[in-house]
Amino acid sequence: MPSLIPLFDVPPGPPSGAGPRILQLYQDLELFSEGDPATNSLFVLGRSLGVVPDQVGLWRDQLLVVDPPINLETRFRLEGDVAVLYTSEAANQEGDAAGGLARLQTMAGGVAHVRIGEQFLDIYSQRAGAVVHLPAIGVLLGGTYGSDVAPPRMAAGSNGEEELDTLRLLARILKGHHFQLYIPRVGAMVQDKLVVMERLAADVAYLHGLRRVVPALVQRGERWEMIEAVGESLLPPVMQSPVARTVHTANLRTLSTCP
Repeated sequence: MPSLIPLFDVPPGPPSGAGPRILQLYQDLELFSEGDPATNSLFVLGRSLGVVPDQVGLWRDQLLVVDPPINLETRFRLEGDVAVLYTSEAANQEGDAAGGLARLQTMAGGVAHVRIGEQFLDIYSQRAGAVVHLPAIGVLLGGTYGSDVAPPRMAAGSNGEEELDTLRLLARILKGHHFQLYIPRVGAMVQDKLVVMERLAADVAYLHGLRRVVPALVQRGERWEMIEAVGESLLPPVMQSPVARTVHTANLRTLSTCP
């Protein structure tokens, strides 16, 4: 079935490994990925009957883009009611080009239940991001967590506790609900629940390592150069890519300046 995402710059022929790739997951649910490692965006499409006085009884197109790609408004033909949602501060910063679009409003610490066409989404909001779950079809978007290529990125001013709470939430969703697919913001999607749980456990171990070592170094009055050198050993050996190192350095700085 051809993609319903109106992307302007997909070249003809088979897509390259790092070029734009569109995968239809389910009816009106498509995954857009590009780059190496892949950066993932979920397009949820739908239609609804208008409720505005001059549109009652008329169908309107709906589109929610979770973690929109760069230049969303210029690369795609966006029609009807369009909104965006970011799963993390990092994704928000990367998606500044979507700043002109409406943002789905949620309350930190709460759960929003949203319907887009035939798809139902549960959005668990944190201070600096969100977890998106489509329970009926078993799709879970974990944002910065559960990636195979980068550790979780801590929010500005965080001491890591909120990130650990989010990892516990993801584990509860995985254990207690129907599961088909896990999609991180960056990295490979996973269909094996055990693999996802292993990734989340690795994220927990990574954050505990940071919280155990970095504050102690700060309390001793160590300079940044020493913190960075000691922190080098806290990045898992399987995550030595430039992307992972950038996130890790940001995490070290966040913890070294946390009150």
